[in-house]
Amino acid sequence: MNQIPNDDTDAPRGRGPLLVGAVFVLMIGIFIGALSATVLLRMSIGSAGDLKAREATALHALIEAPDGIVAPDISSERTTAAFAHSFIVSTAAIDAVSSLDERAKLVDIARWMVATDALSAREDAVSRWAMIAARCVDTNAEAPKDAANCVRDEMPHDVPIPDHARD
Repeated sequence: MNQIPNDDTDAPRGRGPLLVGAVFVLMIGIFIGALSATVLLRMSIGSAGDLKAREATALHALIEAPDGIVAPDISSERTTAAFAHSFIVSTAAIDAVSSLDERAKLVDIARWMVATDALSAREDAVSRWAMIAARCVDTNAEAPKDAANCVRDEMPHDVPIPDHARD
């Protein structure tokens, strides 16, 4: 075996190719990061837009009539029924609401409903069940899991969906 002795007098290798490769890898990383951030940002903005579009569609259903806008008394009835149904569904899942602010708002609404007997005078089933849900949430305000279980236990399995909200 012949080994070439390593002389310190040999010229050191240039670091140019290594530096070019490192810069190339860094630039690709920045490009991928920027692209990912753009896609994620667009998806989150798009989701907010989708939610607002669904909200506008649902609100339109409350005021829609074949010949234009519906009469105020019918619109009020539809709105109240839609609120009662939405309140029941949201309180049955109050333990799954991740935003503490939204959860606190639901508790405040439940307390308002109990304090004012807001829907008690109405004779429809959805309003009665919304009041039951409000009492459950008011009673278990500090324990969302217990509140959700109370709502689910007290509710019949066939909470009706208001006619105008059906697809």
